[in-house]
Amino acid sequence: MIRHFLYDSGFLKSQTGAIPTLVIGNIHVGGTGKTPHASAFLSIVSEKLGGAQYVALLSRGYGRNTKGFRWVLEDSDWRNVGDEPSLLKSLHPLNSVAVCEDRILGIARIAKEKPEVKVVVLDDGLQHRALKPDLSVLLIDSERPLNMSSLLPGGDLRDLKSRASKFDVWIYTRCHSEDMIPALAKNTSTQHVFSTFMSSASNALNTVKKESFKSDKPRVLAVSGIASPERFIDGLLDNWTVVRRQSYPDHYQFKQKDILDWVTCIRSEKLDGIVTTAKDAERIKPYTSALKGIPLIVIPIVVKWHKKEALEKHVDEWLQSTIFAKEIAKRK
Repeated sequence: MIRHFLYDSGFLKSQTGAIPTLVIGNIHVGGTGKTPHASAFLSIVSEKLGGAQYVALLSRGYGRNTKGFRWVLEDSDWRNVGDEPSLLKSLHPLNSVAVCEDRILGIARIAKEKPEVKVVVLDDGLQHRALKPDLSVLLIDSERPLNMSSLLPGGDLRDLKSRASKFDVWIYTRCHSEDMIPALAKNTSTQHVFSTFMSSASNALNTVKKESFKSDKPRVLAVSGIASPERFIDGLLDNWTVVRRQSYPDHYQFKQKDILDWVTCIRSEKLDGIVTTAKDAERIKPYTSALKGIPLIVIPIVVKWHKKEALEKHVDEWLQSTIFAKEIAKRK
């Protein structure tokens, strides 16, 4: 980790952005719930600041076929902006969303072109050492404890365990209860620790008309190309009869042949439809006409907090010290 040494020793310099930043990231490789947490923070900070126009999201735009800075629009092709930014824009149409590999440059463009923006949320910037976050949020998968993990290629860590102590907030994700938070994290005096769980398939049938299916547990093909596809598919079993599973790598770019294979499977097995994640649905959009009337049921994945009031209080305190205090000072 020579790069970390160069930044930690001062040979390379980090700098804050042109606008205050809230940076979300992880140490594990995928599967910690980064996108739904970015969505949650967009909602929380927008509400605290009085409107979505005051909060923007900046992403690298992983998997896109373009370079440089781009605004993400509601009708943007995900291939030009990345599947995660495309999904976040569809969930938050009133928030400005942009992609740029250079986070410092991206924040500067947002400040110039959207002067009303007061906070930029970055959905994956903890390893981007050129940027010094105003508030850093580390997501830790409670099902993959850091003390049991090791660096790539032997393990699933993308960064050093010791880096965890550098971040302001720890959020243990996929916690069925607060008891899953390690005792060491509860006793830390330097980090604020919170926990969340994901809500997805339990309410999925409420989004579609049950009478359109042949049974209370429709027979479906489950399609997933995310970091932990089997975890998503296993979570469907209470409400859906998963007859066939199709799992792909994270950010997989679906092809026409994939869709035609699904259609063949559904016709031959007489299935009720396809169930997939919201992120996968963004990558399926260009091929929806090829599904030929087959229902595509999108499962929303949202973050639920064990102590949301405590998290909101912390965000309030940060905004008071970072945003509102500066605005008051300017008026004097």
